[in-house]
Amino acid sequence: MIYLILLLFCLITFCVFIEERLMPYARLLLLVFIGCMMALVAGFRPDDVDHDYLNYVNLYGSSYDVTKELSFVAISYFVYYVFDDVVFLFLIYAVLGVLFQLLAIRKLTELCFLSLLVYLSNYYLLHGMNQIRVAVAAVFFLLSLPCLQNGSRLRFLLYVLCATFFHYTAGVLALLAFFSNEPFKKWQYIFYSSIIPLCYVVYFLNWDFLLALPIPYIEEKLEAYRYLQEQGLWDEINVFNLVFLGKVAITYFLLWKNELIARSNPYVPILLKIEILSLASFVLFYNLPVLAFRLSELLGVVEVILFPLIVYTIKPDYISKGIVCALAMFFLFIGIYYNQVIYV
Repeated sequence: MIYLILLLFCLITFCVFIEERLMPYARLLLLVFIGCMMALVAGFRPDDVDHDYLNYVNLYGSSYDVTKELSFVAISYFVYYVFDDVVFLFLIYAVLGVLFQLLAIRKLTELCFLSLLVYLSNYYLLHGMNQIRVAVAAVFFLLSLPCLQNGSRLRFLLYVLCATFFHYTAGVLALLAFFSNEPFKKWQYIFYSSIIPLCYVVYFLNWDFLLALPIPYIEEKLEAYRYLQEQGLWDEINVFNLVFLGKVAITYFLLWKNELIARSNPYVPILLKIEILSLASFVLFYNLPVLAFRLSELLGVVEVILFPLIVYTIKPDYISKGIVCALAMFFLFIGIYYNQVIYV
């Protein structure tokens, strides 16, 4: 499996450097071809590649459970009565995840192959090969961002509803409905620049932000999570890990250059706001790793569009593209060999 991932990485990297020489229809065909390959690799992966494969097989066997998302129940029944083979469950989710990802990339950026490379190096492994329900929910979130850019809040909420249909966690995205894509005013620039440092202050003060909330049901749930964590069922998170600090550095660099980038990509303000919230949630909710990871990873899917925008800040293009490719390779190898998002 690792060789297929590396082959895809090399193929997309090659396309990054030749895409300007291709006709538009050739770029589109190549993008679709690579997307189909990614969907097939994820859909037909062996059951010993990722952490969640057997869990989904078990869920498929009990798809009548009403606690699962309606989409999973519906797809499970469809697969059972039409194909009677659980492999098609993974294939359908892989096709939906990659197809919508391609649509989102085409909709939000001109740097299609660079964005696809960043996606492959992180969220393809994390979502496409592990959290397959989150994968579809996350791309509905990406597809909703133009609604925030043009002020269509009702349409944004409809996208969030579709995302929630695939994973309940996506319901939290409704809180972003009043975000705007307006350029940063001076006070907003200072405010968003201060969020992550303030979260680190909370971390050093060891202030349990969530348990301070005087909401009975939530308070009980969080106490239960804390108890489970103290029993060693969840690992602590490291808010100073190299990948996270690298993402913080990239985000602040892009925030510094946001006015320059906005000339080429109008979505940069909203992408930066969401990425800052993603990074902040990882630090702020450090005492509840499961919440920190889920919220940070759901919001952090904007990195697929955001990080390639480095290209607009450094000239000549081949140097900036090389930097983004190197960052993607770093994320890929850390994810595979250190974090073991998939098994080699």
